[in-house]
Amino acid sequence: MSEEPQLPPIPCIGDILDRKERFVQKVNTVIKCKNCQNKYSRPFKPGDYTFKKLNEESCPNCKNLKQIITEIYSEWIDPKKKE
Repeated sequence: MSEEPQLPPIPCIGDILDRKERFVQKVNTVIKCKNCQNKYSRPFKPGDYTFKKLNEESCPNCKNLKQIITEIYSEWIDPKKKE
């Protein structure tokens, strides 16, 4: 007969739920220039959506006004953790 394997302790579900409350959601928009194919990220602005054509912002690389939003994503950041 073999011994039973030792499993790590399972955390309490309350600890996991409390941990999420301290995290801060940061939403970013990735923009691609149609001229130079440069991609850069900026904070999300209300009204942003994927494949939206931007004519009011210029590319930081070539100063072209033809750009498109390629992706929008969010990150959960722990304010206690130093980067």
